Amino acid sequence: MKHFPKKLIAALVSILLVFALAGCSTTEKVESVPEIVIPQMTLPVAPAPAPAPAPSADVVISDEEGEPEGYPFGVEMITKSEDGADAFDLYIFHTNDVHARVTEGEDGSIGYSKLSSIIKQARNVTDNVLVIDAGDVTHGTNFANFFNGSTIGDLLALVGYDVVVPGNHDFNYGYQNILDLAAKAEANSDLRVLSANITDEDGNLLLQPYQLYSFNGFKVCVFGLTTPDTKIKAHPKYTEGIEFMSDEVVNNAQKAVDLAHQYADYVIVVGHLGIVDDGISGVTSTYVCENIDGIDLFIDGHSHSELTGDNYVNGTLVVSAGQYMNNIGLVDIRVENGKAVDETALLITAEDVADPASSEIAQHYGISEISDDAQVLAYIDSVNAKLDEALSRVIATVDEDLDGERSNVRTRKTNLSELVCKALTEESGADFTIINGGGIRASIKKGDVTLGMVNDTLPFTNVLNVCEITGAEVYEALEWGYSVLPEENGAFSQTDLTVVYNIENPAGERILNVLLNGQPIDKEETYLVATNDFMAAGGDGYTMFGKVVQEGRVLNEIFADYLSANYPVN
Repeated sequence: MKHFPKKLIAALVSILLVFALAGCSTTEKVESVPEIVIPQMTLPVAPAPAPAPAPSADVVISDEEGEPEGYPFGVEMITKSEDGADAFDLYIFHTNDVHARVTEGEDGSIGYSKLSSIIKQARNVTDNVLVIDAGDVTHGTNFANFFNGSTIGDLLALVGYDVVVPGNHDFNYGYQNILDLAAKAEANSDLRVLSANITDEDGNLLLQPYQLYSFNGFKVCVFGLTTPDTKIKAHPKYTEGIEFMSDEVVNNAQKAVDLAHQYADYVIVVGHLGIVDDGISGVTSTYVCENIDGIDLFIDGHSHSELTGDNYVNGTLVVSAGQYMNNIGLVDIRVENGKAVDETALLITAEDVADPASSEIAQHYGISEISDDAQVLAYIDSVNAKLDEALSRVIATVDEDLDGERSNVRTRKTNLSELVCKALTEESGADFTIINGGGIRASIKKGDVTLGMVNDTLPFTNVLNVCEITGAEVYEALEWGYSVLPEENGAFSQTDLTVVYNIENPAGERILNVLLNGQPIDKEETYLVATNDFMAAGGDGYTMFGKVVQEGRVLNEIFADYLSANYPVN
């Protein structure tokens, strides 16, 4: 560690605070909304957090050792290894956008049990290991959602993660929940929740911005960044009162990295930013690396990209492991005499883990078998037992059968599809909803409704998206959805719009009029349509939806809350 003057340390303290960054048989039919009066639902507003203390410029330097006696924000150096080796390999395992796929085979996931075994095998060989997640980890399946993400926090600590950065979907329980999980992690494990650009309205940091690690004296500084597009990618109610991109963050980013190199040999940024510019901020991992010099490694999340060792931007190696833990990222950093002299990045695939005997990567590292971690499996089983109990809980009482029969939701509107669309429109604040009838998989009988019944109705882990769409594109979407009537079609357009159509007309010429709140849709105007992420990405042929401007919770969670609020248990 270099000995540097107090003025430089004081500057570092202040700058670290702001480090950036329905079928019909008649010729013509008007679909009407069922006469069910439903009161307005109000989303909860997360309580305001206690602001982080203002940084102090008084950092004492030890004259004897030339080391700071304290680091900004009370961060303490975590020593990982001190065996005196001058040459060694530092292994950084990384994941991103897992979206709570915890078990092996779940949407192609490797699963946390197998991941834990891999991490333990690595740490049995060397202490020079870091395990990092780049966000969107605590939300996405019932395993996480029913427990506000706390179960995922427990798993991350159990597996042995060192760093996690919040992604936009991690805000789906409100930002105070992230602060609570971070405090729990810090109190009970070495897991650190990092983000250097989330502040309150007064500019106070809400999370620890960075963490320092020492590997035989080779010092690594890890910063966290969360996409500024969280303001629109999560429901706005969940980020009220906090900021992601203050002027200080933007203006002092380069200075922060420059100063970080004064007390660390290697700088890593873990950013839930993505390489695709699909928001309003324009901030991507590529943008950051192009405009900030000196970042050695950027571990990316958000765009579900697979990036390995050949992706350098302005001298920065940018890596990302795809989605759902279909891969585990690994960066091997060769360290000699206190300097990083080489980097090798690769992806360990689900196939590599399932059959290591046939995997070149596994053979290279001498791994012939990857078993399940019994402790992790036991924890997952215990959560699933609680989940089974939760799914039997009655959340609402309905006074009529809600029709989700396959042949009906794929050819016409039903009272169930109307309610689902109302729920999504209300949750999102969009002008209307268009979803695919094939996403509704079961009816709900008159009487008590359980969470399990809602999940049977909406079984997929589709996430609410809000897209921009023109009136002309609304007609295009509905023409597509109605194109094969009277035949069943999973792509049939379920919507809370009123649709006037003629089934006798050729496909593409069936939609006669579309009404929003009793008024015709203007083909020249731009609207906001609520849908699911599958359709927003072009699924079921809906390529006419425009830019995604908001992301939200999973559909079954939204519908369960809607029923609970509007049809209370008798």
